[in-house]
Amino acid sequence: MEARVDTDDRGRILFVCFPDVGESAGWYRTWRDPRIAVHAVELPGRGERRDEHPYRDMWLLVEALTTELAGILARPHVLFGVGLGALVAYRVAARRVHAGLLAPQALTIAHQAPPGVTPRPRIVPDQAQRDELNLLASDEHLPAAPPLPCPIRAFGEPELMAGWRALSSADFVLTPARAQDRAALLRDAVLRSAYLISALAVQSAPLPPLNAAET
Repeated sequence: MEARVDTDDRGRILFVCFPDVGESAGWYRTWRDPRIAVHAVELPGRGERRDEHPYRDMWLLVEALTTELAGILARPHVLFGVGLGALVAYRVAARRVHAGLLAPQALTIAHQAPPGVTPRPRIVPDQAQRDELNLLASDEHLPAAPPLPCPIRAFGEPELMAGWRALSSADFVLTPARAQDRAALLRDAVLRSAYLISALAVQSAPLPPLNAAET
């Protein structure tokens, strides 16, 4: 998979973004902010990869993404997903933690019930493909994973998103948001998460030794 991280990303928080059904990665690549660098994941069968055979099974997709994104995810990062992309991001994080690989600094998700919970009926975009709907259905058959060791930042209707709390052994923050505000939500979700993660990083930074000024 071709890397699409911003070239001048030193000191910025890397967000690896997974789109929802019917979406391509192109929109995420337009985000520009001094606090973040973006890697937008284009799934096979979509956008610039539309000529590739799409995945219909979540487990196979996650195994492939774990390999394809290994280089990108070797540096500190945040996984972000909306709808179907939230499930993909969560499963990638869980797979990497299980393998003893670097966990994300945070998982940021929007407008998707947690795994194992049947969501209320949702409006599926007309451009959604059957394989994407099959991915959603196949996730229901995957085993539950232990809670992630990273914080989860959730955006959406509280009754839909509250169940994500059980999937993190760290902090959980839920920001109520309506599905109809989706277009404005996504970028705002990322930037709010960047602020939160930056604050946590400052709080957890080790203090300098007492004699630092004397050396």
